[in-house]
Amino acid sequence: MPNSFSQTPSLSCPRCGTTFQAELWLIVDTTERPDLVEKIKDGTLHEIVCPQCGPIGQVDVPLLLYRPGETPPLLFSPAQETTNEQDQEHARALLARLRESLGPAWRDDWLARGLPGVPRPLLPLALTEG
Repeated sequence: MPNSFSQTPSLSCPRCGTTFQAELWLIVDTTERPDLVEKIKDGTLHEIVCPQCGPIGQVDVPLLLYRPGETPPLLFSPAQETTNEQDQEHARALLARLRESLGPAWRDDWLARGLPGVPRPLLPLALTEG
């Protein structure tokens, strides 16, 4: 079972009305998917493109990064238009999903100091600069 996780909802283009599916990444294992890390760095991971008329914009979804061998190994970037309660809910759900996929490799001590949060605009910098 891969650690990285996406959902594929049906979306409707606000310009032309075309219905299409978009892959939205919610958990990225940075060693498993370096291609997605590059998209995070250039700000295109959650960019939505209509197959009929082109780029639409960004989808506002949370993102959990699992960085094996890095300190800290987990980074959470909340959606930008959510409440603190929603952010906590999203983080719990994504952590539970990652815990399940990692199985015995999961370590509770990763969260001993809490889950580090990084605002989305600063996420590329956090991945580049550490």
